This record gives sequence, structure tokens and C-alpha cells, in this order.
Amino acid sequence: MTNQQQQNRNLLPGEGVPWYRQFWPWFIIALPASAVIAGFFTLWLAISHPDHLVVEDDEYRRLNSELKAQLPVEEEKADTAGNPESKTD
Repeated sequence: MTNQQQQNRNLLPGEGVPWYRQFWPWFIIALPASAVIAGFFTLWLAISHPDHLVVEDDEYRRLNSELKAQLPVEEEKADTAGNPESKTD
């Protein structure tokens, strides 16, 4: 038996093998790599399917004016009393 064969017998499992031939480095690399891939997928999903407005601006203004028209007069006066910009002369 040669000296090289005797050294190989004394090695523990995994020793003498390059790191890229072992399981654990690839497992450890795969965890954050999968998170990065999932992050890019989430970014793509958010960009390709944007949120839409519930109502358009014109419809919002119309609904807002209808809601203000339904307020009782007392609440309307209380709202304008606290707002110094809206003066009723």
C-alpha cells in the first residue's frame, strides 16, 4: 500500500474533497438564493399587476360633494368654525 492510500484511509468523511463537491455549502447557498429569487418574483408580480383606484377622481369628487350635502347644518358649522381658512361672512 502506498503512502497516498494510507493518508486517504485516515481522512474523515468529507475531508480531501473540494468544497463544491460537498452537500452543505450548496444547501447553505441555496437558502438565501431562493429568498433572492422569491424577492425578484414578488417585484415582477407587483410591477406587472398594479393596484387600481377604487374610484376615479371625478367620481370621488362627486361622492365627496354628495356626502357633504348630506351633513346636518350643525355639523357643517362646527367643521367650518375649526377651520380658519373657510370664513362665512
